[in-house]
Amino acid sequence: MPDWLNWFLRRFTKHVMNPVTLRKAGRGNYRYAALHHVGRKSGRPYVTPLEAEPVGGGFVIPLPYGEDTDWCRNLLAAGKGTLDLKGDALSILNPRVVDLATVQDQVRVAQVRSWTRLGIRRCLRVESPMMTAAIQRVKDPLKTTAELLQ
Repeated sequence: MPDWLNWFLRRFTKHVMNPVTLRKAGRGNYRYAALHHVGRKSGRPYVTPLEAEPVGGGFVIPLPYGEDTDWCRNLLAAGKGTLDLKGDALSILNPRVVDLATVQDQVRVAQVRSWTRLGIRRCLRVESPMMTAAIQRVKDPLKTTAELLQ
């Protein structure tokens, strides 16, 4: 994606789409989660809507604009945050940037295909100590790549 288009899309998403998406993010059966994180310099609390794909022991969060977004840098600096997903608040810890190829066997095939088409190559992998029945409600019945290969 050309740099100017990436710049435009990041600002459009941040100032137009995020406020609209945040109205429902993290609630009920809405597809987007709400990430609660703290500013690395200001210490101010922020909330960002994003996609979070449940995997064993945590989540994979795509990085469509790369790892230099404010929310990603804030989460990496703090080392923790909270993810509101399907009406549940889940603690997340130990965020790390990984290549999509390293986690694609844990993610639904349709999701990997979608992210690949969008040019997403990097993801944020986070751990969640609260991987209980809440995650089972989120998990889609579609098979992961690893399940298809078995």
